Formats: sequence, C-alpha cells, structure tokens
Amino acid sequence: MKRLPLIKIASACPFLACLAIFWAPAVAIANNPGGWTPLVTASVTTGTEAFGSKTDRFLDNGILHVLVATNGNVDSIKYLQPGLGGTPKVNGIEMVSQFGMTNTDFGNHYNIYYYWYPDGSQDSANIGTTTSSTNIDLGYKRTYMPGVHLVPVDMEIHYLLGQGNTVLYVYLVANHPSSYSSYSNMTISFIQMIWPVAHDSTNFLCENMYIDHVKTGLSLNGRQLDRAGIEPNFIDTRFAVNVPGLPAEVLRMTSGPFSNQMTGKYSYNVDYAKLGSWGRASDTNKIGEWVVVGSPEYISNGPTVRDYVNGFGLMYMMPVGGHYDDTGITVKSNANWTKIFGPWALYFNSPSNGATGWQDSQNQALAEQQAWPYAWLTNSAIYQPKSQRASATGKLIIYDALRPGAGAAGAWIGLAAPDTGLENATNNWQFQSDGYQYWVRANADGTFIIPNIQTFSPYGGPATYQLYAYSDGTNQMTGEIGEFSTGPFTFASGATTNLGTLTWNVPHRGGQMVWEIGIPDRTAAEFRHGDEFAKPALWWGFTNEFSNPLEYNVADNNWSNALNYCHSVDNIPSPPWKWHINFNLPAVRPGTYWLNIAYATAASIQVIRVNNDGSIFTTLTPTNGNPGASTYYRQGIHAKYTVAHVAIPSGNLRAGTNTITLDHEVHSNHAYANFMYDYLDLEGPAVATPKINFYSTGNNRLIVRGTNGTIGATYFALTSTNLTLPLAQWTPVYTNIFDAGGHFAVTNAYVPGTPQKYFILQVP
Repeated sequence: MKRLPLIKIASACPFLACLAIFWAPAVAIANNPGGWTPLVTASVTTGTEAFGSKTDRFLDNGILHVLVATNGNVDSIKYLQPGLGGTPKVNGIEMVSQFGMTNTDFGNHYNIYYYWYPDGSQDSANIGTTTSSTNIDLGYKRTYMPGVHLVPVDMEIHYLLGQGNTVLYVYLVANHPSSYSSYSNMTISFIQMIWPVAHDSTNFLCENMYIDHVKTGLSLNGRQLDRAGIEPNFIDTRFAVNVPGLPAEVLRMTSGPFSNQMTGKYSYNVDYAKLGSWGRASDTNKIGEWVVVGSPEYISNGPTVRDYVNGFGLMYMMPVGGHYDDTGITVKSNANWTKIFGPWALYFNSPSNGATGWQDSQNQALAEQQAWPYAWLTNSAIYQPKSQRASATGKLIIYDALRPGAGAAGAWIGLAAPDTGLENATNNWQFQSDGYQYWVRANADGTFIIPNIQTFSPYGGPATYQLYAYSDGTNQMTGEIGEFSTGPFTFASGATTNLGTLTWNVPHRGGQMVWEIGIPDRTAAEFRHGDEFAKPALWWGFTNEFSNPLEYNVADNNWSNALNYCHSVDNIPSPPWKWHINFNLPAVRPGTYWLNIAYATAASIQVIRVNNDGSIFTTLTPTNGNPGASTYYRQGIHAKYTVAHVAIPSGNLRAGTNTITLDHEVHSNHAYANFMYDYLDLEGPAVATPKINFYSTGNNRLIVRGTNGTIGATYFALTSTNLTLPLAQWTPVYTNIFDAGGHFAVTNAYVPGTPQKYFILQVP
C-alpha cells in the first residue's frame, strides 16, 4: 500500500493551537471490526501509570492510550491520528474532558463514568487482565456489600483494546447470585455510560454533533438546524442559564451565535436500539469520536426504547433507561441471574470533515454488526459464541379485511423472553429488561431471518422466547394497530429453526371503516410539529396556534396540520384542552360502533364524550399509561405504545353531524399530563355477508350473480387465487352495480390470466 507524504497543516481552533497536526487522508478511516488498521501492528501493552495524584492502569496499542482509574472509570483516551509521529501517550489528542487536570469548570464531568442507579460505580476494583496475542481485556468489579450498597448485584466493567484497533470496546456484566436471597429484590433503574468530551476553556475539540436529521430548535443565520451539525461551544454552555418553568436540563444561551436560544440533552432523544452510531466530529480538527453499537440485543425494552444520547458536551450510552416510560430491571431475591450489556465501541476517526466522519461511523457500525457476536469475547458462560447461537426463519403474512393496504413488507419481527413476573407488564416486550431481545425487519415479501439468538437464559437453562410482530407503516394505508404474537419457542444451539408461514389476521371490533386519522407507525411524528418535537418549550406556542376546544373535521383529511403532535393539558386557556372530532354519518346502522385509539404515549387519563360536551361517555386509563411520565416535557415523540377500544352504541350517534370529544381528566400535575396519538379510527357495524354465485362459461369468462342487503356496493375487484396479495393491488372492474333491491348480475366477465379467479365484493 503506497503511503501519501505527510502534510503539515495549521489548526484554526484554539483547542489545538499549540500542536502541529499531520494528517494523511488515505488512512483516515477504517471499517473493519474494531476500526482495525493494518498500518499499525504494535503489540497491545498494559501496566500502571501515574495520573495526577493517583495510579491508573493503561492500555496502549500505538493508536490509543487509555487510562482507567481504580474504580473502573476512564480518565483519559489519547488518540494518535494517522500520520502523526510519536506515540499516543505523548503525541495523541486527548478525547476525554480533563476538568480535574485543567481546573476548567465542567461540573463533575471529568472522566468517562457509569451509573447503575442508585449506587453509581463506586467501590469497583481491578480484577486483573485477560491477554491474548492481539487483545488485552481489563476488568473491574464492584462486589455488593450489605449496608454500603443499595442494589444487591455484583457489577463488572471491562475494556478491551486490540492490536491495530481504533476502537476501545466496553462491556458490563451484572450478576445477582441466589445467595443474595436474604436481601430484597434487585432493581436497577438505569445503567448509563457518560462520556464528557474534550475541550479547552473555549471550544469543544469536536464542534459538531451527529445523530440524525431531526430539528433541534437551534437556528444559525436564519436556518433551523438539525441534529447533524454545529452545536454551542464550551464557553457558551458554561454561561447558559436555567429557564423558569422548564426542566433544569434545558438551558438558555446568553452568549455566542446561539444567544437567547435554548437547548439541552432532552433535545437529543432517539430510539436507542435503532441507532448504529452517534457522536461528534470536527471540520477544523479533522477528528471524530463516536459510540458505535454492534448489536442492540442487550438494550432494554426492545426496538422502540427511547432516551437521549448527547447534549452539552456529554455523550451517553444507556443500555437501561428510565425516561419516556422506560423500565429498569427487577430480579427476584432468590434468583440466579447474569446478563452482559455490550460490548459497544468507542470509535475514533480522522475524517476530512464532520459529515464524512459521521458516514464513516455508520459504516463502522455495519462492520461491527457483521462481526457480531465477537469472536474475541470468549466467556461463553455469559456471551454465547456464534457457532452456538441459533437462527429463526419464516414468513409473515398480514391480512386486514378493513385496511386493504396491509402487508408485511418492513414489519418488525422480534423475539423477547416471556415476563418473569416482576417486570411491569406480562408478556409485553416494551417493558422487558432482564433478558435479551432480537428484532429484524421483514423483507418485501414478508420473509425474515433472526440471527445470533442466545439459546440460554440469563437465569440459567434454555432460553424461552415469544415471537412478536408489528407493522409501522409509512402512510395511512400501511401499518397496523396492535401486534401479532405466537410461541413460546426454544431454539437448539447452533441450529436454524424454520417457523413456517405466520399469518396475522388483524382483528377488528367493527365490520367496516368509517374514518381514519393518522399513520399507525407508533409515533406522533405525522402530526403538526411532529418534526420539531425536540425543540424546547414548543408547547409555549400552542395557545397562539390552536383553539380550545380544537375543532377537527374528519372530511377535511388535514390531520397533518390541523391536529397537534401532543394533546397536552396546560398551555391552552381554561384547561383541560378539549379536542372535537367532527364527522358526518349518512345513516346510522344498528349495532355497535368502535372508536379505536392507538397511543404513541399516554401519560394521562382519557375522558371521552359523544355528541355532548357536558356528559362524560367514558373515562379510561390506557393500559400502558403513566400519569406522571413526561414525554412531551422531555421533548419526546413517543413513549410506550398501547391501544384502547371504546364501544359506542349506535343509539349515541345520529344521521348527519356527530362529534367525539377527546379530553383529559383534571390532574394535579398538569405539566406532565399528555397524550400523543398515533392513530385513531371509527369502525361501524358489519354489513350483511353478500351471496355470490359463479358460473364458468369457458374462455376465462364468468357469470356472476349475487345479492346483498345494502344498496350501493362500491366496486367489484379481481385478484388471483393467491389471497395473500395486498388488497391495494386488486383491480376494480365494476362499480355501483346494485339495483334498487340490492341485487346484481354481471355476465360475460373477462378474467385475464389463469381460469380460476375470485370476485371480491366491497360494500360501504
């Protein structure tokens, strides 16, 4: 491999003004597992080293020089950029805040540290090293001490550095032995890593933050910024002030280009298990620092778990969170339980600019995912090697009689362990944290393969899984409310299990669709401000934008603008805030109508009125609701998903104009009470089943006769004998064919293709 000549460039950033940086773009990035580079083949070494007034252990591979304190926190990571001579210890760039060494005020954030609430990471001690010819693993353990610690669990922190790696791997092992049975149940509400990034007295080393393209609320030169670009610098965050009425984590800038604007860590909440990488990078210093996830199998609460990853010079990795209705881990006092969290990667690169570094970090995430499970982690008692893991394959079919766009393309399919009895909801993967979860998206034809399934349980013995599936569509005609479930299953080590064809016949209370609002995607992103949810204090403007009550006419079909992403209680005159859903019924069929509400978050008690603002029709507490959660206050777009079904007798409705009122029960804690609606529909009573007779006349022609009790069928449609074809692909051939008595007859109907086809009758 030909090496480019070293190029000397001067830094324009005060943070690096005292250094001469040599940068060779040919070796700036690496997308092998571990960020491995063949240009550095130095052995990995370890030992002790003075750090201030204490003695740390170090790891060094000629690229990274890592210092780990006796309690398992990382005091320093120095990264030797490609082309820079010398050693990382002497010539490397510091990637961790050095508050304790520079006396620059950064709160208590001066090393990479951990919380497993409420104990923190205190009292950890080095338990030695595991060494191979290419890797060194440092381990630190905090053993539970009654009367000292509140959580009866032993915690280990491990760091692995490999030869040629631009990655420091991190993993945690939590162990609750049955010998702790004399203590209370084990409950861990958070497990989080907090990485304070490097800075001097003015600037962060990496001035840009990269997560996604959600709007933040910050603007620069008249342009609203997203979560992939410039952030307030270090000195401006130090002069930021709290804002009355907002969480303490939300601050207003008082200096710099973002003066008088607000931001905070809640602006950077994401679906944790869906994000492969996040971090910071510099256009000026040509350097990047990233958290990269090889697999989300150990992250609590499944693929929709939500929490923050960045903010004010801090980067987070949170395998177990407690915000946005997320749940911690609870284990019975007499249980043997061991779970590994990670490994995840702290990745470093030297891109030509920040955006290039971000793309490289995403490529690195793909490389780590392809290498999962890692061959270098050889403790098979807690981390099953690839040869012993299982796979599951199958095909999902979704059939929805009332929503013809249904299909399994892109549906989420996952495995989660049945509940232990101590988590918040039995057999609800959204609340499960004690085991592992495995999720994939189905292919266009509904086929799927779930790889790398651990076959043993964190409690010991074979793992048992339930299979779940849900569809989060991209428009109103795709996606489904609710979910499919089947099982339980156990899987043989090293084997692939074919689960066959799984058919989800989506259940409906009603027999016909009257109206729909929103997209069943488990978020409120499709409504007004749904792309601005991360903006602090967005709700302060609701009074000027919306009326109370809010009037929404279903016939206008403009829910993306007329309905807000959040139905809050406060910030509208005379709370609670009523929403009127106005719709017209040409006629009322006898029977029961069903109002179905899919909640993206439900942190309130729902009051529903039907054609009467004064009389309450029903009051309900959504199943997963938490009247005290703070999804919109913490600037989220969803929390836990749930569905409510409200039966409305036809006697409560009338031909002509009707109104359903969505309201809140009055809460003492208005600031947090809110609903975020994912999707709503109204279903009416089923119509009589049509009777259809087919007579073949040969040459692919049919005579079709039938009758139906309701006049005015909308159309006939043809499809092949493959009834799994999405209804959206059916071809209308005849419309409005009923006579006054509800009878029809179509003769000599041409059917292309194979002789045997089906006529499908749709009625209003």
